[in-house]
Amino acid sequence: MKPQKIKLVALCIAATLGMSALTGCSMTSNSISKSQQGAMQNSNIIKSDNDERDYRYIELDNGLKVALVSDITADKAAASLDVHIGHMSDPKGREGLSHFLEHMLFLGTEKYPKVGGYDEYLKENGGWSNAGTGQEHTNYFFEVNQGAFNEALDRFAQFFIAPTLDPEYVDREKNAVHSEFQMKIKDDARRIREVRKETSNSKHPASQFSVGNLDTLADTKDSKLIDDLKAQYKKYYSASRMALSIVGKEDLDTLEKWAREKFSAVPTNGSISSPVTIDPFLDEQLAVRIDIEPMKDVRTLTLNFPVPNSLPHFKEKPLTFISHLLGNEGEGSLFSYLKQQGLIESLGAYHYGPDDFELFTVSMSLTKKGLADYQKITQAVFAYLKLIANEGLKPSYFDELKAVAKTSFQFQEKHSAANTVQNLSGQLQYFMPENLLNSGYIYQDFSADIVKQYLDLLVPQNMRQIRVAKGLKTDKVQAEYNTPYLMTKLKSEELAQYQTPKEIESLKLPKKNPFIANNLKLKVISSDVINPEVVFEKPGFKLWHKQDSEFRIPKASVNIQIYSNEAGKDAVSRAKNTLYNALLKDSLNEFGYPAKQAGLNYNLWSTNRGMGFGVNGYDEKQVELLVTINKRIRNLTIDSAAFKLHKARLIRSWNNAQFDRPYSQSLAALSQVQRTQVYAPAVLAQALESVTIKELTSYIDSFHREIEIEALVHGNMTKEESILLGKNLHALNLTGSKAKSRAEKVVKLNTSGATLVRELDIDHDDSSLIVSYVNEDASIESRAQFALVGRIINAPFYKSIRTEQQLGYIVAGRSRMLEDLPGLFFLVQSPKAGPIELERRISLFLSDFKSQLQGMTLDKFDDYKAGLIKDLKAKDKNLNERTSRYWADINAKEFNFDSEQKLIVAIEKLSQSDMSNFYDNAMNKMKPIIVRSFGKAHREGEDYKAAQKNQNTCRSNPCFTEQLKTSIRF
Repeated sequence: MKPQKIKLVALCIAATLGMSALTGCSMTSNSISKSQQGAMQNSNIIKSDNDERDYRYIELDNGLKVALVSDITADKAAASLDVHIGHMSDPKGREGLSHFLEHMLFLGTEKYPKVGGYDEYLKENGGWSNAGTGQEHTNYFFEVNQGAFNEALDRFAQFFIAPTLDPEYVDREKNAVHSEFQMKIKDDARRIREVRKETSNSKHPASQFSVGNLDTLADTKDSKLIDDLKAQYKKYYSASRMALSIVGKEDLDTLEKWAREKFSAVPTNGSISSPVTIDPFLDEQLAVRIDIEPMKDVRTLTLNFPVPNSLPHFKEKPLTFISHLLGNEGEGSLFSYLKQQGLIESLGAYHYGPDDFELFTVSMSLTKKGLADYQKITQAVFAYLKLIANEGLKPSYFDELKAVAKTSFQFQEKHSAANTVQNLSGQLQYFMPENLLNSGYIYQDFSADIVKQYLDLLVPQNMRQIRVAKGLKTDKVQAEYNTPYLMTKLKSEELAQYQTPKEIESLKLPKKNPFIANNLKLKVISSDVINPEVVFEKPGFKLWHKQDSEFRIPKASVNIQIYSNEAGKDAVSRAKNTLYNALLKDSLNEFGYPAKQAGLNYNLWSTNRGMGFGVNGYDEKQVELLVTINKRIRNLTIDSAAFKLHKARLIRSWNNAQFDRPYSQSLAALSQVQRTQVYAPAVLAQALESVTIKELTSYIDSFHREIEIEALVHGNMTKEESILLGKNLHALNLTGSKAKSRAEKVVKLNTSGATLVRELDIDHDDSSLIVSYVNEDASIESRAQFALVGRIINAPFYKSIRTEQQLGYIVAGRSRMLEDLPGLFFLVQSPKAGPIELERRISLFLSDFKSQLQGMTLDKFDDYKAGLIKDLKAKDKNLNERTSRYWADINAKEFNFDSEQKLIVAIEKLSQSDMSNFYDNAMNKMKPIIVRSFGKAHREGEDYKAAQKNQNTCRSNPCFTEQLKTSIRF
């Protein structure tokens, strides 16, 4: 069977599969006519009834689109500027140029030339910044304390008016880009992505290598990097391609004034982004199977279908409709069928892509049996797609999506200023102002025709079938990431089987969702208590309650923690507890998946002290879900197939940890050294190997034999409802169980008087180093001192180690808490230097920092101090944030719920001389724990040879059994 060609052109696309052109295409905002622009200026931005912020859309004379948000309650201000240009615009031979340009804009402007000055100013004032380069967009954003917003905005605007692009920093910063490339060179997600690009149309810019490295960013006889950098900026960084969003406490008139003052000077050349008109895939790249060899022991099957960009149909959402049905995990779903057959572990359906096309994707993780039977899985996918086409094109499914979306928008909760501006600047590039906030929630009309037209493209002839697993046959190697792969055309008999799949009787479309909330009334406030209070208590059981009186939405959050000394007393117990948790989630999936779809989310978690579960969302049907989960926890019937599947999955996952990035493995090792009942992934994998169903059943019984339970109810639930829930939960959990107080937390401290070194053997070119200082003093004064010095040290450490010395892409220096013990923490992953040299550089910085602290101006010191205090005083933005804060204080036994206020009072008392003396004394007194690894690139030379002769270095667990002092916290 000869595959028919799928042609994708721009946003309004005709596919040559015997179907007509997709209807209803509309312009993106980049193509809005002059006659429409005036109307846009006065358009009302549709917002949620629950949204108290004010919005305005304006367009500057240079064509820059701007969304303004006034939030009089905001603690933080933020801005984001999105440039409609990404790595798809990189010139041939200069792959990664757009990404490199993004880096360079942070290194000074003509008005603010100091390198690192932008970052320092933000951190002095409780802020931070970041940026990201995607296929067709580069997004810059920052967040800062309100009082510093005006100047921060001015500094930010200069990125797009007059950056220095200093040649002195070109060579330095391209090393940072190369470090980022090196850091992820063994990441399977990145390796697989590059194979997908290499097997696509090389003439389509989406196929290009995107990150950049020293090869693509090198000077050549025909091309200087600095010249290409400036040309890229001049060509694409035009106001006509930009969208700006601003959130501040000021009124809209003030915000508009600032936007006009600071951004009207952004130059424009009138250019706009136009979708690519080249086919993303050639005939020979469709109806293919691509086999990829991963680093980790993973098994996945992904089916990609290139389809027209669905943005013109954002009100009909055809791809969302299809993925909603195909990705369902309830009874009769494709997921349930394949899991019951022992073929898959997970399934997801989603769509993404640049402006000219999208990839509709079905992604599945496989069992060993599933890898062998991948054709059966693929046939089942097409069988379910056929079921959707024949029986699923009904308004009732669309209406459910519409009802959930309507309620979600109506009771939309506030997000951080940074998240808000990032979202808005991206939306401005595509939507008319009135739909900036609600575009994702609109389900205007169900169009079976449009859905059918997309379904007609989800066919074998338009499929790229991608298998990822160890041991697959390959015949090519992707160069940048050294990834073996093979691409072959699907045989005609395979295509025929997929084209006409056999009907599978057990596959069913979803039933009506019983969890969709109907009663969305706010309950009368029954108590005026300020903080949570204990409303139900029995031996071994305590329930806290706080009815929300601030956010006033028909939602609640319930957290329940079950403490048991059996949870983590040894590695076998910890591994069993994790498997128990996985089986609970599995057993609840068919019942609970519709709840998640309806905005009623639940979760179960495993810890070394027990396990917990929680529900948050619309409160109407929470109790039913909570009780069902709790009954399953106490009465789990272990399914043998599920046991086998999840046991194997956990063992594989733990063994795969050896392929994590060096700094991630180092963080895990540090936790194993500093905490009790924390076990290495390889140890957990080995411990689980011999566990049987009988042993796990016995473990579950022993886990619940002696327990303590603490719970929190917060939100739209009355005190009386919480007391009733407490009685039910107490009866469910303590009947047949003995009340026993939880075990105390124990941490380990370095009181040896010497530096302790844990060395890891990691198969990676990069080296890594973590230096961790922890203080024995848990007083609020000590915590305040470390919090402030951590705030002050952050920016100069980053500037010195990353920007100036270019030692690595991953760099962090800050304060850190080990339970309630404060300290300082420094981390570097480096392709440039080994860990001994990194330690020297950090030691030199710490010595120099003493003079920096002493020489700091009082104004600058006060800015850092005020910024930290403002962060601590920041209001919770939504119900979940408030719940998280209450729950953290309950877990820390801070029952006055004033831990942050105490810290603020202590910080306010600190003077500059106090901090200078404190830092000097602390660094002389404390000895660190170091976790390090020598990258393969640094395993020669005297440092490495000397390090290997050191008999005091710990190279395998357990470490420092005599040198570390145990400290019982509570």
